[in-house]
Amino acid sequence: MTILLAATTIGLLILGYFVMRRLDDFIERGEILDSPQGRANQGILIYGAPEVEEKIYKIGMKCKILTDPIFPEDGLYSALFALSQDDRSNLALCHMARQADPGITMIARCSAPNLQGVFEAMGVSRLLGSEESVAPLLAELGGVSR
Repeated sequence: MTILLAATTIGLLILGYFVMRRLDDFIERGEILDSPQGRANQGILIYGAPEVEEKIYKIGMKCKILTDPIFPEDGLYSALFALSQDDRSNLALCHMARQADPGITMIARCSAPNLQGVFEAMGVSRLLGSEESVAPLLAELGGVSR
């Protein structure tokens, strides 16, 4: 009985050692999860303004360009910039983003004054007019990221 207890204890210690070693390796490789859902943070999601990508990279942030107004489920995004001239596409994308990630920060372009309330009700943090430049917003981001 004593030998069985000793063998079981030694087996559990060895198993614990290997589990902790794998966990340490996992954390060391940077594979620790960025969100409770297990999605890695992909940075800023941009729709309708591909020229903004280079500027975001210059300030040291990650980003992904969307060509269609469909929110990707492949990761966690810190912000969505819905900057196309098509209010309906921007609104649809903001709606999908809010459904997928209730905590996402959303900045959207809105050309029609009658839709501003809809964007605000959706939880858009900042609305840009149809001719308003995104440059001041990027300057703010540049100051925050440094």
